[in-house]
Amino acid sequence: MALVIKGSTSGQVTIDVPAEAGTRAINFPAVSGNILTDGAALPAIDGSALTGLSGGITQADMYRLTTNVTSDTGTVTNWERCDDASYGKIGTGITESSGLFSFPETGIYAVRCMAMINPTDDNDSVLWNSFVTNGDDSSNDLVAETVAGDPSTTVCSEFFVDVTSTANVKVKFGVGSLASGGFITGCSASNCTAVTFVRLGDT
Repeated sequence: MALVIKGSTSGQVTIDVPAEAGTRAINFPAVSGNILTDGAALPAIDGSALTGLSGGITQADMYRLTTNVTSDTGTVTNWERCDDASYGKIGTGITESSGLFSFPETGIYAVRCMAMINPTDDNDSVLWNSFVTNGDDSSNDLVAETVAGDPSTTVCSEFFVDVTSTANVKVKFGVGSLASGGFITGCSASNCTAVTFVRLGDT
């Protein structure tokens, strides 16, 4: 049996129920509103009434080494944010001070680093290390390690870091087993040794 709803002055709407076993219920909310017509545009959603949704990538930034590293060090310094004319970042970005990288907001970050290593000879096994450290750089966790020998090699490493505190979770890089005459390539004009930070989501 079809349900017929007649207009106040003219016209009518027919609602026909398919022939099938069982009972179906359609419940209408106790609010006023309009039902979309065929071809009508959906209303804009501002997200104010939605929960459990991520805002997407809110931070993405990149730094590069500006000068060569010529000896072992627990903390590589001389970084700059990439400044090419085509460069762009998302959010306020990562900050760096004396080789320690700090995060602008909590969350899970992907950190990717490439280092151009130039050892002295084939017997060298130069280490490029990635550390997660605390606020005063007194407790270091080695989270990624790469090794390179002669000839010149570009190595890559990647890790995730759970930034639960912007004040007490930082990242730094170190160099080991670099013999005299060897170096890690730095350049202020292009990315020879560089690190990328991307916030993936909430902690």
